[in-house]
Amino acid sequence: MPLPKARKIRTPEEQQLVIDAAIADNDKMTYPTHLIKKGNEIVGGWSLGAIPLVMVWHKSDSINAKESLILNNTFRTIMDDRSPNGYFIACNNHSPYINHMKKLGYEPIWKTNLFVSNETI
Repeated sequence: MPLPKARKIRTPEEQQLVIDAAIADNDKMTYPTHLIKKGNEIVGGWSLGAIPLVMVWHKSDSINAKESLILNNTFRTIMDDRSPNGYFIACNNHSPYINHMKKLGYEPIWKTNLFVSNETI
């Protein structure tokens, strides 16, 4: 049995193969940059820095809904300039914005936890 091998995705067609393989495995791989093959089968994918992550905090008792919408439009304009292919945005389950994210044009990907690496190599 061959060992899995990772390599950079070379074409849009390869990228779509990774996306489709993830969907077939009941997962979602957005913006893959690398594919993992075992023999001739795609068995994984990585998205390594392909898309920015936006994290927003507004003090809950200091920013009202109208101000929040204005601020949302501001960072969206900045992100449209910096990342025309889109971006991820984090939203806590306890955030007052969680029920409005779809209305604001964001598509949920999957329920997950977000971790940070503070390790210096």
